[in-house]
Amino acid sequence: MSNYTEEWMKKEYTCSGCSWSGNGGETARGIMYRGTFLELTCPTCSEFLDVLILPAEKGCAHSREGLTEEQLKAKEAEEEQERQYREKCLASADQLPNLPEGEIALSWDMELDQTQIRNGETVIWSEPVVYEGFDRFEQVALILKEKYGSRLKDLVPTDRSKLFLYGDYEPSLAYLKKVRKELFGVDAEA
Repeated sequence: MSNYTEEWMKKEYTCSGCSWSGNGGETARGIMYRGTFLELTCPTCSEFLDVLILPAEKGCAHSREGLTEEQLKAKEAEEEQERQYREKCLASADQLPNLPEGEIALSWDMELDQTQIRNGETVIWSEPVVYEGFDRFEQVALILKEKYGSRLKDLVPTDRSKLFLYGDYEPSLAYLKKVRKELFGVDAEA
C-alpha cells in the first residue's frame, strides 16, 4: 500500500500478470473506495498492482465548512472516538516484548473485539479490531519487522480473523498477498 504523497506517481511497478512495467503515473486507476483507497491497476491487463491511501486532509471529509452545529458535534465525537482508538493501537516497536532468539512466525488473530498478534499461543499484542483492516495489517507488520528484523518470517492471518481483515473489499486479498511477499518473501494465499 502506498500512502499518498506527490511521489506516488514516480514509484515503479511491475505487473505479475503480463510483465508490464512503469511508474505510478502510467498505471490505470481502478475503483475509489470509501474516498480513502484508490486502486492502481496494470494499464495492459488490468491486474491489481497497489492501493493508494489518500489522507483525510486531501478529501472533503476534513472540511468543517458549511456544517450545522449538530453535524459539527457529530464530527467532533467521531474524531474523539478515532483518537481513543489510536491510543490503543500499536504505534512503536518499543511497545512489543522481546522474543527468544531464532526464527519467528506470528499469527494475526481475532478474539471478540480484539486483533491479537500471537507467537504460538502467547498474545504479544492486542488492539481493537477494525473492519477491512488490511491497511492496519501492513502498518502492524512493518512495526513487527522493525522490532524483530529478519528473524520474523511471516505474519499469518488466522481463518477467524479474515472476515474483518478483508471485509467486503475484494482487492484486499491480493493486497495482503503482496504485503506478505514484499515483507516476508512468502508466496501464500492472503
